[in-house]
Amino acid sequence: MLKRLIEEVGACLNTTAGQQHPAPAQPNPTPAPASNPMVLAKPQPLNGTQGAAAEVFVGQIGLHAVTYPERFPYDTRKVAFAFSFMKYYAATCSQPYLEKVFNVEPVVFNDFLKNFRSSFFDHNRQHCAKTALRNLRQTGTVSAYTQDFNQHTRTM
Repeated sequence: MLKRLIEEVGACLNTTAGQQHPAPAQPNPTPAPASNPMVLAKPQPLNGTQGAAAEVFVGQIGLHAVTYPERFPYDTRKVAFAFSFMKYYAATCSQPYLEKVFNVEPVVFNDFLKNFRSSFFDHNRQHCAKTALRNLRQTGTVSAYTQDFNQHTRTM
């Protein structure tokens, strides 16, 4: 009987001890900072190809700058990012901008883009599209013909 009484008192003490000194509540974990859920592929390297490849390259660089503004708060970072995907002739032509970045001189991204466009974009694109439309003939499926037609008319 004494043994049973000791067990009851012990159980009672354990219960009240838990009420007097409850285990500290676990703090709610702080949520991870909200990051941009969109993940873009790296731009395709540009080796100096003019025309459509250069236009796609500028679009990819611009998309990164807009999607991840926290990574590109300054124009120098945008230029450095673009330059990191240039090879051969494209890198050589853009070298003056890279030197400005290295020398911590101000760089205007829009000036970089203007210079890039004048060097690498196809300036005869509309003329080529008009000529292609004049020479367009259906040699395959209607779908292929329509696709070619739409591509050339969008250019004009």
